[in-house]
Amino acid sequence: MLGYEFVTLTDEQKAARRHLLDLYGNIGQWSILVVLILLQLAFFIRWAIFRTVRAERPRSPHPNKVMDFGTRAWYWRLEDQITRFRWWANQSLREGWFTKGECVLGLVWTLWLLFLSVHRTGNDYLHLTKRFGMVAASQLPLQYILAMRSAYSPIQALTRLSYERVIAIHELLGKILTVFFGLHAMFYLNFFIQAGVLSKRIREVDVITGLIGFIMFSTMSTTALSFIRHWNYRVFYTTHILLAIILVDVLIFHVSHIRNYVFEMLAIFVLLQIIRQAKTRQLPGSIALIPGTNLVQVTVPLSSDKDVKKFKPGQHVHLSRPPLGPPTLNWANAFAQRYRTNPFTIASIPAKDKQLLLVARTLAGNTTHLAAIAQSQRTTTDGTPPSIPLTIEGPYGACLPDFRTFDAVLLVAGGVGATFAVPLFRSLTEGGGGPDDAAAPVVLRTRIQLVWAVRRLAETRWAFPASSPSKQQDDAPPPSSSSSRNPPPSPGSDNHGVDIFVTRGGGGGDGAEEVDRRLLADEDEDIELAEMSAVARGEEEGEEGEGYEEKLHRHTVSRGRPDLAAVVDDAFSVSTGAVAVLVCGPSGMVRELRRHVGVWVGRGRAVFWHAEAFGF
Repeated sequence: MLGYEFVTLTDEQKAARRHLLDLYGNIGQWSILVVLILLQLAFFIRWAIFRTVRAERPRSPHPNKVMDFGTRAWYWRLEDQITRFRWWANQSLREGWFTKGECVLGLVWTLWLLFLSVHRTGNDYLHLTKRFGMVAASQLPLQYILAMRSAYSPIQALTRLSYERVIAIHELLGKILTVFFGLHAMFYLNFFIQAGVLSKRIREVDVITGLIGFIMFSTMSTTALSFIRHWNYRVFYTTHILLAIILVDVLIFHVSHIRNYVFEMLAIFVLLQIIRQAKTRQLPGSIALIPGTNLVQVTVPLSSDKDVKKFKPGQHVHLSRPPLGPPTLNWANAFAQRYRTNPFTIASIPAKDKQLLLVARTLAGNTTHLAAIAQSQRTTTDGTPPSIPLTIEGPYGACLPDFRTFDAVLLVAGGVGATFAVPLFRSLTEGGGGPDDAAAPVVLRTRIQLVWAVRRLAETRWAFPASSPSKQQDDAPPPSSSSSRNPPPSPGSDNHGVDIFVTRGGGGGDGAEEVDRRLLADEDEDIELAEMSAVARGEEEGEEGEGYEEKLHRHTVSRGRPDLAAVVDDAFSVSTGAVAVLVCGPSGMVRELRRHVGVWVGRGRAVFWHAEAFGF
């Protein structure tokens, strides 16, 4: 087979083969350190260069002009090329796939592992077979580290990547290792068949555990596919957690040569559980339906300063599935509280509001369960949701830059994607992004704009609480209800405003339905959970109700779909400096917005781009 043969080795040759197997396994494991060291060196060089020059990035003399870096210093030309490469690398090959940068990284790492698997194997077929398994096993500790859902993640700290990007690399490495383990199993089965010992070896422990381990690894890789996560997040998450635990036990009994890697996996897994337990707490909270919508909100008061300081806008937490009735002490409820969790964005400013607010659309799965709890409580109480114990793990995420360094910040949200955008907008305009700045705005000179597309106006009920300045401006004019795609500037401050677009109901007509098809067709990806059909809805009420006039002061409300091209052009045209663009919404909205922002990246503008999404 490809020049490899079944060779008979002496004891000395077998010892030499074992030495090479262990050597290349160790090289495979520790080679990631070389990558991280080179990355830190690159970060240091960049820091040293810009610390020395002490100069701001060159600005275009006119916002709409293309930046000319040809006459600039070499480091600015290099910085421009790096910016363009990052933009290219962050583009997905197609919807639901990895980004181009992740694919390049995966290809390079696959070729490196492939080299380690074949180098110095000679013509020994069994050496090749064993090497594939050893090299793949050497990556398992790294795979478990990449899965670390914590601010203490060393990979996240050393690479400066967001939690979502690190998890994407975790998924990519899992697929690579599935291929290598598959080749290892296939080569061994071919050897057993050719040698006529399949019926004998298939009953032995090392072969049985090897096949079970490969099936488990393949199952984890398969259930991590995006369409399965979107179909049923619970299947993905539960399968992943359970098999990750069992896989360690299976591999311990496979062969002794990989036990060092297995024990490292076990140590990392135990550390992960300790960190998760440290970040898990049970707090009293309430669950309620938002009238006129199919949204459910979870409110958790934060009474202590210690709790307030832990949570910040832009972060998310994992909420365990609460029991529908009085909790009972049994293994099923314990398992549900530990592993039947879903991610929810923190939709409030904890330092300012003194509470955690979680909002999600009611879809199949845990959100339906939350809606059922809210419905049962509403029918058995006087209208005020009772307090129940809620298990929360987190916070996670929020790897964001200092927005004071940008000339403009553009926040775009679709549906409940505003649970990410609204708290950021409020923290930048009202303050409260941290525990010590709840009174004063964080950003003064930066232009901050929030564009929010919703199906119904009622879906904005949760966004701006009574304590926010939005409700305190009694002398502000009422919001407009223009049907124009380009609404007038916000009647509030000159450098910040909110534009809300209602895409359905209230006379939207065929145009609103077209909006729903184009802009909100992917509502199942609409943030919190990757689950499909909507099955529970709150009670329907009118679009405008009591308190809406007051609530929407200093905001502009329009019918129809936002003109994202005009929104982007406006954000970049008001300044010549760096612009931060953050989006959280359906994939169609994200793709369209990215396309328009890409025009300005091509003109040499400094752009920070962040598309918030959940899938793990």
